[in-house]
Amino acid sequence: MNRVETWGPVSGFLGVAFFAVAGMVGCQRSPAYRQDVSSLRDEAPSYYSKLGDQRPPADRVASMGQPRKRVAIFDFWNESPVREGALGAFAADELRRVLFTSGRVIIPLDVKTQPSTEDYTQGEKVRVAQLVREGRKLGVAVVVIGRIPRVVFRTRGDDVGLLRQKQSLAAVDVEVKIFDVTSGRELAAVGRAGEAASNSIVTGEGDDAEVLTQRAELVRLALRNAAEPLASDVLRSIEKMTWEGRIAKILGGKIYLNAGRSSGLVSGDILRVQTQGEDIYDPATGAFLGRTPGQLKGTLEVRDFIGPDGAMAEIHTGANFQEGDLVRLY
Repeated sequence: MNRVETWGPVSGFLGVAFFAVAGMVGCQRSPAYRQDVSSLRDEAPSYYSKLGDQRPPADRVASMGQPRKRVAIFDFWNESPVREGALGAFAADELRRVLFTSGRVIIPLDVKTQPSTEDYTQGEKVRVAQLVREGRKLGVAVVVIGRIPRVVFRTRGDDVGLLRQKQSLAAVDVEVKIFDVTSGRELAAVGRAGEAASNSIVTGEGDDAEVLTQRAELVRLALRNAAEPLASDVLRSIEKMTWEGRIAKILGGKIYLNAGRSSGLVSGDILRVQTQGEDIYDPATGAFLGRTPGQLKGTLEVRDFIGPDGAMAEIHTGANFQEGDLVRLY
């Protein structure tokens, strides 16, 4: 038996109060995500690139913040009755797209099959231990799971006439939970609503298949409109975490890290090294309680970079470092 978290009501969740009229926009399955990934794949902005100002050096360095964290977003669980359009996968793609283009986190692009939120939930409960294990397998610091609990779709307009003007409206509720993979701790649960509308001229009763397609397109547009404010909530939660990397390989006196220039490390950074710690379970129930902090071993100094996001470091203090040890900014 593992520790579980319940979805429950999200504090401050935005209910659907009204519909805003927007122009009809085609919503193929996240083409914007693929376009942004293609254009930015080789030029992901550095977290440390904001140095084009005249502030004193100490102020500039203090404003740099933590390096970027790796984030996995599982396909959302669509609990609504609207099944057209693979809404769960589309909602996750839209959140990935917005987070990726923000340049403030790293979204792994080499995951061939995206895990599904539904695989790690049981009713209202989240299977935290399994979720954390999957996140560690993916090599990420944060896992975001999501669900679509409600979709509302309405059509209004003329009821008579050969050519009739119709307005279609859609609104969605979206909820996410954010988990720290290292500690197994839930960071936040947030929710947002999105809405969209379109106007059209229809002839007669219209084709049922066409109506279903239009509904799915409009719901996807509503999901897209919810993605940006949802991404802002996710980023605020993630950036409160302490950044962590790992020792990937040790060759002689050189220590190679699984994070480098793309993550935001710079040459000369001093990193603390500590053991991974131990997973703790309740002896009575077997529930996963979290992970211990680990023991401090010493420090490393970043000297060079390899590949798109790796670094080479040398021992600064301490000894007995091992592959898999955690590293943090000093």
